Amino acid sequence: MSGQGTFDQYTTIQWIAAVIVAIISFPIGLAVPIYFYIKSNNGTAAEQGAWEAWGVILAGIIGIIAVELGGETGGKIAIAIVVLLPILLIVAAVLGSFALGLGGAAGAGAPVVAAL
Repeated sequence: MSGQGTFDQYTTIQWIAAVIVAIISFPIGLAVPIYFYIKSNNGTAAEQGAWEAWGVILAGIIGIIAVELGGETGGKIAIAIVVLLPILLIVAAVLGSFALGLGGAAGAGAPVVAAL
């Protein structure tokens, strides 16, 4: 170790975010601060960049796996998935509602009178 304390290798915001993730997604979310603690104790947290740390925070266990396997690129991919997945789900829901006929004015409850 390079003389730094356990909590000095990640920023305060990253530690707070890790604890919030642990509280919100307990007990699975405990993996994030535990991962940070282990990396800090080993002294390998200094090798990680911001992309890797935030990838772990935002994606949880999937982020840990992505960062350990892919490093910075894995962290970027984990963040991209976390950001794009809700957007893609919303787009799919809107398009699906139109495909099923539920998204137009005709599906609003008013009967449509066909002109003969």
